[in-house]
Amino acid sequence: MYDLERIIIIGGGPTGLAAAIRLAQNNKLSPIIYELRNPGTASLGGSLGIPANGVRVLHRLGLWDSILPRSVDIAKNVVHSTSGSVLNEVDVASEAKNQTGFGYIRINRVDLVQCLRDATQEYDIPIHYDKQIQSIDDLGDSVTVTFTDGTSDTGSLLLGCDGIHSSVRRIHVDAEIAPEYSGISAISSIVDDVTNRDPRDTTSLHSTLTPHGMLATAPCAANQIFWFFSKEVPLPQGSGSVDVRDGWMLHRQNELADCRNSLSNVLDCVQGKWGKYLRQLVDASQDVHFYPHYRIPLGGRWFVSSDNPQGSPRVLLLGDAAHAVQPHAGQGVAMALEDVILLSGLLVQYQDGDHASLQGVFDRFDQIRRPRIQRINEVAMRNGRMRRNQSPWAVWCKEWYMWTMLRINRFWGMSMSGVLNGDVLYDVEKELKQVKPTELN
Repeated sequence: MYDLERIIIIGGGPTGLAAAIRLAQNNKLSPIIYELRNPGTASLGGSLGIPANGVRVLHRLGLWDSILPRSVDIAKNVVHSTSGSVLNEVDVASEAKNQTGFGYIRINRVDLVQCLRDATQEYDIPIHYDKQIQSIDDLGDSVTVTFTDGTSDTGSLLLGCDGIHSSVRRIHVDAEIAPEYSGISAISSIVDDVTNRDPRDTTSLHSTLTPHGMLATAPCAANQIFWFFSKEVPLPQGSGSVDVRDGWMLHRQNELADCRNSLSNVLDCVQGKWGKYLRQLVDASQDVHFYPHYRIPLGGRWFVSSDNPQGSPRVLLLGDAAHAVQPHAGQGVAMALEDVILLSGLLVQYQDGDHASLQGVFDRFDQIRRPRIQRINEVAMRNGRMRRNQSPWAVWCKEWYMWTMLRINRFWGMSMSGVLNGDVLYDVEKELKQVKPTELN
């Protein structure tokens, strides 16, 4: 059965743009994008890390040639002690490249979004900005969205790609699920590099664990450096456990000042050339941003069945709108890109008559994605706990552990890249190939 043509996409960030491109090129559908913010907000988000599983999807979308000159290929993560010595050097790319052909890249969000926007123009995909949702009406055989400016649109399918604070989720899919605060926030900036470093260092991440949080740097294109300091920060007073963005807006300047003070104290304790370099980066920063890290609780709905008994659900959440995790697993963009590839593949099966309805497509999407999302969420939460306040003694013990493991692994010739768990080797298209015809409904 095939009744798809016009696809309404809410959200013009990486998820929505990638979904539009894939559905146009692979499913021959007609997507249209509606975005709340104006185009200038693409500069939000700083620098992004995309591991091999996400880079492979960008390649399949035909974006690799445009992404490559705007990104940095990362080879390793160098872990420093507060004394300035190197505790560990973790290869983050070799194993993935050997097995998939793709490694780990860093790219500024503004550049990623621009590459995706350029690709939408190639497929004549329209994007409408300053569009705020007022209501969604799922009719079972079509879906209508109405905006606060009085305009509306009707399509065969509506994809909620509007991020962690999704209006599609709040208005139509699952109003009871709200973002929850992770307890960790960060300040960050992108600055011009302040010193002439060893050329080999331009492909390395660097980090230091301190009693008051984690300091880290990542290279960007055009000889720039992204640095961040993530630490434990309490919710603004009176905001409770829910996501009150207004509360953060009221307290943002105070929290930013507090993080700056904490960072200054931390920098006083980081010694050696590494500590001096960090101080230079921070002092050179003109535009510093504060960002609290939220996540979506597990177990929420990603779609709802149609009220029409003869109809199918016509609204589906993708990316952060469905399953945002805190950023400490480095998989946010990659997870959204995997969603796009999987949905496109399942819709091809639907177009070929392998699924009797969109209910079957959405059910299968849910079954495949939830175990992986849960796994990445656990990794992100575990890594996030490393940023919480801890005693200098605890930091010292962890530094000695990392120093010891480095030498043990060097002696035995073992890898500490972390990719053996399969997170970055994962290929979502293999899930489609493993589906047997009898499993399709």
